[in-house]
Amino acid sequence: MLIADFHNDILTSEGFSTLNEQYNDNDIVTALFKGKRSFTEVLSLAKRGRLIAFEDVGYLDFDYEMAIELNPVYVGITWNGENQFGYGCDYSFGLKNKGVELIRRLNKDGVAVDTAHISKKGFCDVIDLADTVINSHTCFNGIFKHKRNLDDWQIKLLLERGGLIGLTCCGYFMTNVKRCKINDYIDNIMYFYDRYGMDNLCIGTDFYGTDFLPDGLNTYEGFLSVFDELLKRGVKKDDIDKFTYGNLNSFLKLRHK
Repeated sequence: MLIADFHNDILTSEGFSTLNEQYNDNDIVTALFKGKRSFTEVLSLAKRGRLIAFEDVGYLDFDYEMAIELNPVYVGITWNGENQFGYGCDYSFGLKNKGVELIRRLNKDGVAVDTAHISKKGFCDVIDLADTVINSHTCFNGIFKHKRNLDDWQIKLLLERGGLIGLTCCGYFMTNVKRCKINDYIDNIMYFYDRYGMDNLCIGTDFYGTDFLPDGLNTYEGFLSVFDELLKRGVKKDDIDKFTYGNLNSFLKLRHK
């Protein structure tokens, strides 16, 4: 089974050395998690990847031109907190002036803006300003309330803009227990599918970015079980293929050169 993943943190995971064949043979976007790293440190890791994205560009030594040279699939403005560009989901404020200017530059260079970690106000700012807007890894507040999950009004705005949404495997976005079940993940797929279809949903695992993964879904092989359960729930194979590979593959062909 072909796999396409909108958000995998392997490049900035502890002990990373090289990407294996699975990463080179599939459309797996390797996002760069800032943490306590400098931009210079992250650049050295980024050069080992293939499909690069930035989870948060709030580095004190951030260099826009050097970032764009990496041809990122998308750029996230903030993580959960505050930086020079704006505010994350821990806040109620939106973009700062530098954030507005950053989005204008990203538009000019044809780079998508990721809304995964940004505040609700910042989300609205990005919707208004960005030419291409996405959410790389999230779940849905219609299933379980979490500050990182999308409300229905946000989903609708993303769909109006043609935005692609990656469904994360992060367990505490799905339930109030650390170790959720694979069916909790599938429930999120079905929530979206029943309301909006499958043209704008893809996988956004957050592998290597969280330890709280559903039982049986801590590797890409686990998506075979997801595939089988979706068939049992009446989802057509063509729609399952869109979710597991096709939607993100089309996005990359269209928007990522």
